[in-house]
Amino acid sequence: MVIEKKSMLPPLDDAVAHSQRFITIVCLAAFLPGLGCYFCVAYSFFFQLDTVLNFTHAFPPVSYSIGIWKPQRYIWLLILFVHLPPRIIFIVLYRRLFYTFSHEAKAFEITLKFYALTLWLEPSGLILVSVIDIKSHFIIHAIAYAMWIIFFNFNMLLNVILTHFSGFKQTHPKVVKVWWFKLLMLISGIAISISTPFTYFYFLKHCNVVAYTLFSVAECIMVGYNAVFYALSYYEFPSTRITVGVRSKASLTSRTFSTTSTVQSSTGSNSSYEKGTNHIPRST
Repeated sequence: MVIEKKSMLPPLDDAVAHSQRFITIVCLAAFLPGLGCYFCVAYSFFFQLDTVLNFTHAFPPVSYSIGIWKPQRYIWLLILFVHLPPRIIFIVLYRRLFYTFSHEAKAFEITLKFYALTLWLEPSGLILVSVIDIKSHFIIHAIAYAMWIIFFNFNMLLNVILTHFSGFKQTHPKVVKVWWFKLLMLISGIAISISTPFTYFYFLKHCNVVAYTLFSVAECIMVGYNAVFYALSYYEFPSTRITVGVRSKASLTSRTFSTTSTVQSSTGSNSSYEKGTNHIPRST
């Protein structure tokens, strides 16, 4: 008995897509992690004040509210993994934006490639600092925190540079205002970020509560900076909708066949149809 082998047909005959307004992406990718982190810190003060006071008699670092104390840890992990897919959309958008405005200068190309790398490294640091808590692996947690804050500052710096030198800054007066605001955030954000290792090591050496509080407050400020910086993308991508979907090769084939057939019937010639069918993708 001979069994005839047939190619398996794709289960989806047409595109399956979901379109979302960009403001929704901004809320999930920018505001959600910032507000979620502040919620965890506020929860610690409102419902676990004894734990906070027994711990340090000062403003505790964010790492304890999102990584040690419960239920804040579970709330934060849920927020983290909800915000990651929309955050990837930010990475794709900014890469495509600056590639659109790119020019032949070698330095610009290198900067753009490094920017694409730092866009991935920043959320990677955030994942590590959230999953690996400060008690179980302090050194790894500290490295992950440094990774997050360093690459966030690099992202601010490279975004400002690329916006200016790509020509995107000149496309609209609103983009110019956003650029200046980002520049101010960059300058102040770098200063705040640089202060954190100094205040922390000063605390370790002198057990100074004020230094520890300044370190913790700087952490919280940078969380807000991160949320606001990426939320500004709303003004850089006006009237933008994000469509995520799946389209089978069979759907593409049928659409191409339909298009070429229409061309044939309207021109009365077989040449265009034959040329089109040579490029029709086949299901395998």
